[in-house]
Amino acid sequence: MKTLSSSKEPAVTFTAILVAGLMAWGSARAESEPTGLAASYLSALHAQAMADPAAAAGFFDQALTIDPGNRNMMFRAFFQKAQAGDIAGALPYARSAYADRPSLSIAPLLIAVDHYRKGEFQDAQTLIEGISGRSAIGISLPLLQAWARAPNLSHTEALSSLTPYEGRKEWRVLSATMSAMLNEFYGRDEAALVYYRALAANVGNQPLSILRLATNGLHRLGQSDEAITAVAQFRESHGDSALWDGYLNQYKDPDQVPPKLTAQMGMAEALYAITRIRMSSARRSSGLQLAIVYAHMALHLNPDLDVLRREVADAMSARRQYQPANELLRAIGPNDPGYLIAQLRLAENLEREDRTDEAVTMLEDLARRRPNLPEPLITIGDILRNRERFDEAVDFYDRAFSRYPGGEPKGWALFYTRGMALERAQKWKRAEKDFKKALLLSPEQAQVLNYLGYSWLDRGENVTEARRMIEMAVSQRPEDGFIVDSLGWAMFLMGEYEDAVVQLERAVTLNTSDPTINEHLGDAYWKVGRETEARFQWRRALSMEPDDEQAVELRTKLQRGLARN
Repeated sequence: MKTLSSSKEPAVTFTAILVAGLMAWGSARAESEPTGLAASYLSALHAQAMADPAAAAGFFDQALTIDPGNRNMMFRAFFQKAQAGDIAGALPYARSAYADRPSLSIAPLLIAVDHYRKGEFQDAQTLIEGISGRSAIGISLPLLQAWARAPNLSHTEALSSLTPYEGRKEWRVLSATMSAMLNEFYGRDEAALVYYRALAANVGNQPLSILRLATNGLHRLGQSDEAITAVAQFRESHGDSALWDGYLNQYKDPDQVPPKLTAQMGMAEALYAITRIRMSSARRSSGLQLAIVYAHMALHLNPDLDVLRREVADAMSARRQYQPANELLRAIGPNDPGYLIAQLRLAENLEREDRTDEAVTMLEDLARRRPNLPEPLITIGDILRNRERFDEAVDFYDRAFSRYPGGEPKGWALFYTRGMALERAQKWKRAEKDFKKALLLSPEQAQVLNYLGYSWLDRGENVTEARRMIEMAVSQRPEDGFIVDSLGWAMFLMGEYEDAVVQLERAVTLNTSDPTINEHLGDAYWKVGRETEARFQWRRALSMEPDDEQAVELRTKLQRGLARN
């Protein structure tokens, strides 16, 4: 095994090297560059662990100038550059890594994708055909083989690549999508339309990515009316949303035909599909990293895939990788169909990084530039509500309402959201009105039933009706600890202490870390004479950092207990 220092240098401990490397990484990010192989290598590893692939790639570059033959670092450098979207920078390392280890799969695929982008289709096919089906690409390999063959071989040979998916239910839609595009690429329009129409007929049950491909294909093949019908079906199934509108509005004009399908576009869609597969099955950060590499290869072939940028950014954000997610979101420009949702996601990420004022300022600017859209104002309201700035949140929700026709949204969700802010802002009458409106629009919404029911219980109002509503909510969401707690508390308030204990014990099992649920269980224990257990629950609730008012109540209960009946 190759060591990090030459035999001529004095020995140093690993701890010393690690400390030096981490210090070098932090200082280099701010001021200078680390020096020495150990510092560069460990700085690269730290940046990699911190989900900063661009920084990691830079440090691997430095390390490889000192030890250019290091196979391990060469592979890591290629992968980090590809993950950062620096395909041009990744290619030299990928070529060296592949020459050294021909059994690799991602390195030759990256090289093949670059050949494909340049129209060097035979070179691309040779590389892809040489990738083992037992490699990291696995069952997704036939998608790549189909498009690798498309520019060079007959339609029969290309379509036969999809044979492994026959009879596999989970691959049916993806196989149909690729078959549609391949047939269109070969000029077999009638065969392509069979697949596109089948996809469009079931579009209400499919994600936006499938709708996009089906409608694009129908438009290109002169069936714009069918494409517009498919979009209408999708809207009806998925509801109105800023998430869809930017993408769907582009299909309103039957004369606005998408660009002609090219081989590069087809291969990009295959890589996009593999990205989605990888993201859906990624249980570890390494799985997401590989998905991101596939995504950047797709974007290398088709930079217009903004919907892919947003999906990958969402996956990164879910894993708290906000900086690279934001870089992808910022690449979606004002004229792109996904711009609005990208800006909303960007603001949400800024908020998660505790950059609340920056997020609000950005959204207010967006609201000024898009004066008819309520979504930027709703997002500000959500941010401020989560920050417990309830009066300000109400003001922004009110402004959002004013942007809907007639001053009211059609759906229940915004009434519920504003109702929560109003209730916490001590504006109960307005809050109650919003909750009732939400239930009028959607009578079985468990969240609304629970919130209104619990609020009535807390205020000593409509107790019987409140309990009925909470029981309805529990029947719909029996594993929600907060809703089960509401039912237990309703029983407590109605003097049914033994039954309350049963429900509250279950609520604590479902949600172990909420101080209010633990306090409620302590209260119920006290009422049935289990005073030692009651004090245990109150102490436990106190350890969960309740707010100041609740903390005072818990300390009082620990000293005095509850009043006897």
